[in-house]
Amino acid sequence: MTIILIIFSLAIACTKGGKLRGISGVQYSVIAKASSKQLVPMIDTTSTATFTGLYDKETNILTYTITWNDLWRDTKKDTITAINFYGPAAATENGPLLRTLPYVNTNKAGSVNLGLAGNNGFTTDEQAGFLSGAYYFTINTKRYAAGIVRGQLSVAER
Repeated sequence: MTIILIIFSLAIACTKGGKLRGISGVQYSVIAKASSKQLVPMIDTTSTATFTGLYDKETNILTYTITWNDLWRDTKKDTITAINFYGPAAATENGPLLRTLPYVNTNKAGSVNLGLAGNNGFTTDEQAGFLSGAYYFTINTKRYAAGIVRGQLSVAER
């Protein structure tokens, strides 16, 4: 019986499989510079953030890094509670909420690597709005539940 299993295992291991191919979908660079001045209505803080990401259209995966600075003064400590995505909307208007990514951080400056994929990926209709640059993100805190910074996402094919 052992010999039969060994022969069977070798036969399976030696069979020719299909070609291994990498994902060759169209990829997009996604960037944004966020501030409290971009919120509608704006708030008067020195808070800023940047969004740097990569979107693969074939797999519908967005991976990104958000870096933030000066989200609050030491005397008014706050906590990040979520990263939200909205759209479609122009930079001067508010759009409907599309995704909320719960995220907790108590640092007034820092960065995080996140992604949207699977059930959190874009629908076909959402993908068109996203690729046209009609989406924005916010960083939300306990004190600023509607967002302390906002950045319009700029999308360009690589």
